[in-house]
Amino acid sequence: MEKVCNVSDILEGAIRGFTVKFRYLLLANLGGKFYAVDAVCPHMGGYLPIGKFENGIVTCPVHGSQYDVKTGKLVKDVPGFLKIVTGGGSRDLNSYNVEIENNSVFVKF
Repeated sequence: MEKVCNVSDILEGAIRGFTVKFRYLLLANLGGKFYAVDAVCPHMGGYLPIGKFENGIVTCPVHGSQYDVKTGKLVKDVPGFLKIVTGGGSRDLNSYNVEIENNSVFVKF
């Protein structure tokens, strides 16, 4: 387990990006429960922590792919014409186990 931040660093209903052990992580706080997924969109490398975040779904700021931060599952792929132009669509993000200890957020890779 690697310490990423303190619980107070991510407000409820918010996301934030971190770099830990050469990995870009997105941490989300939903109702006081924390979730961790890859912070980079697999489609074209958009940095997800700067994307729109609503109801547990983060939208890639580059081409609009959407992901569930609880599971990392792709919930909306890029439009069909973008798949043709960019050479394919997206895929699920990796998700990671999160534990809270002494007001610190730890992620297991």
